[in-house]
Amino acid sequence: MTDSAHDDSRRVAGAPGLADSPKPLARRELWLLFAAAAALQFVAWAFVVSVLRRIVPLLWESASPDVARYAFIAESIRRGSWPYAQFQFEYPPLTLVPLLIPFHSATVAAYARDFRIEMLVVFTLTALVTTWAAVRLWGTLGRSLAAAAAFAAAVAASGMIGLNRFDGTVAFVVALCVLFLAYRRWALAGLMVGLGFSLKLMPIVLLPLVLVLARRWRLVWWATLAAAAGAVIPFLPFVARDPGRFWASLVGGQTARGLQIESVAASPFLLRDVLQPGSVTVVVPPGGSMSILAAGAQVANALAPLTVLALTMVVYLVIWRVRGALRADAEAVPVAVLALMLAAMCGNKVLSPQHMIWVLPVVALALVAKRPAFRVPAAIAFVATILTQLEYPGMYMSLMHLEHTAILVVAARNLLLVAALVAALVVLWRLQRDDQAVAAAPAADPPA
Repeated sequence: MTDSAHDDSRRVAGAPGLADSPKPLARRELWLLFAAAAALQFVAWAFVVSVLRRIVPLLWESASPDVARYAFIAESIRRGSWPYAQFQFEYPPLTLVPLLIPFHSATVAAYARDFRIEMLVVFTLTALVTTWAAVRLWGTLGRSLAAAAAFAAAVAASGMIGLNRFDGTVAFVVALCVLFLAYRRWALAGLMVGLGFSLKLMPIVLLPLVLVLARRWRLVWWATLAAAAGAVIPFLPFVARDPGRFWASLVGGQTARGLQIESVAASPFLLRDVLQPGSVTVVVPPGGSMSILAAGAQVANALAPLTVLALTMVVYLVIWRVRGALRADAEAVPVAVLALMLAAMCGNKVLSPQHMIWVLPVVALALVAKRPAFRVPAAIAFVATILTQLEYPGMYMSLMHLEHTAILVVAARNLLLVAALVAALVVLWRLQRDDQAVAAAPAADPPA
């Protein structure tokens, strides 16, 4: 059976497809829904700021080290310096947009305040886009409102770190990508993937998914060109100014990083240190994340790119196997996106706490899916998000000193991330079986 026949058979049976258009909500209902999504964000952040900061030590910092670094970058550019060429800048160039919005803040404290306000706006916009995607996927007021509430709960689970890092912008781009996939706007989805690469590199793993769903060659080419534009154009001014220093600053800075203490690959070494104290040494580079030195850690660090590639390929083998079912069932798209992002996060040598923010939109959408199986990987990732907040900032100093409780919390979080990835793969694998069962069922008789 061809892919097209697969898709048609499933749609005839009544399953929601990427090509289907759910009955639109009334305009008044939409406005009320979006207002509720924004209000839920206010409630979530009020809870984080007023309640959680009293429970989790160091949750509210006058200016976190990262925000202080952002302020330095903004001040350097305000004085005419070029990133990469004239000062070390370890992020892709589109990161400059959120960092430069609080451009005229006179002090680091003022910059921190303005930056947090900016991130509040970004998270609110992400909530609106996530809710909009739910409207497109299901077309019901109740489930769309549940998605808005789930995203607000996920934001609260991630804690204050969302306001102290720019990674909310990555979540915004991921949410837009899912929205455009739901609307079958392949070129716009590809553009979001490209912009995500220019913002934080890792969202590029979503590009083959866009192309698989687009299916037709003309649409595939347009999506590829849009992704290339988003991924290349932001780099051009900086590469043209000083390609050598650009490469040394961005690529050299990333490759020089060690195996981060919070990464999935670091957990076996930390657990070994629980049993054999002294087998791990913590390295705290200036301005960087903590990494570890241990027998075998350098090998794991060197293999990290191959690990990311291998895990991503496993996910895509499953996606390719169930491509017909995935094209016909839009509700499964957030699960596929979650699986790909988790594969990249679990395989990478760096897994900072703020990286959990990237998947919050798809976690929220999968949590309210009609199929209970789709909720399982999202629920596991949600619990992992809570443990991430417990570890950082509350136990970060304990982790630096290799205290057993902190190690066990980080290891449990990483185990949950791996479990969420496995659960997502199982759910996607079973789509093929479900699709075949639906295709084999007799089509409904047309109305008389």
